[in-house]
Amino acid sequence: MENFSQLNSQNELFLVAIFALIFGSFASLLSHRLASKEPIIFARSKCLNCGTALKILNLIPLFSWIFQRGKCSKCHTKISLRYPIIELGFLISFVTIYFVLDQEVSWKMLLYFLIAGTLIVMCVVDLEQYFIPDSTQYFLVILVTLLLIAKGGTDAVIINIPAAFLYAGFGLTLWIFFYFAAKLEAIGIDDIKFFFIIGFLLGTKNFLAFMMLSGILGLIFGLAWQKIKKDETFPFAPAICFSAFICLLFDQKINPIELLGSLIF
Repeated sequence: MENFSQLNSQNELFLVAIFALIFGSFASLLSHRLASKEPIIFARSKCLNCGTALKILNLIPLFSWIFQRGKCSKCHTKISLRYPIIELGFLISFVTIYFVLDQEVSWKMLLYFLIAGTLIVMCVVDLEQYFIPDSTQYFLVILVTLLLIAKGGTDAVIINIPAAFLYAGFGLTLWIFFYFAAKLEAIGIDDIKFFFIIGFLLGTKNFLAFMMLSGILGLIFGLAWQKIKKDETFPFAPAICFSAFICLLFDQKINPIELLGSLIF
């Protein structure tokens, strides 16, 4: 009986991995077309260099890139690393969610998957195009609302509304700090709206942990971005997304004081 249970667990993990790679492949396409304003559904995938329509064997998540040695099978032009990196990001995040939620496959876990995937798409578009698409933010609001209802009913939704305004205020404070203290244009209107949604997701109980994580990660990432890219502005969504993801998974388990102490000492 124990072996059968272990087999089921292994099958579930395998299915989660496949699910992650499929979603990751779609997200790599979605993030590109959201930025380029191309049709999302009805246009076939093609090589960006020679325009050759991709076949099924060219679209196997992660493995097609590996087997083709990172090149187009037709013109042999190098395929951007963004595709396998995004797919790998989905795989890592979905498997992490699976284990953190005690390997209990449910509708709630599916919502976690969709929220994580949406956060990754936001990161990619912001990294490449310096903006967060409104469509992803609207979709995230729907997912967050469904997750809150799944956790605590409509009361959970109402309770978290004040937190949304609190987080938006924190985002505005960060803008002031980065602009005047660090001379970085780190926060935009998209980020302020994003903070509002993250507050709606996490609630006041995770505010201090999120505040510290996003502030520290944003500063580190921003300074690195300036040095590498030689750009005065930098995308802040990755810091917001990673901090939100950590706080969501380890809800109320992160001690801000211990976190600060570990970073300083």
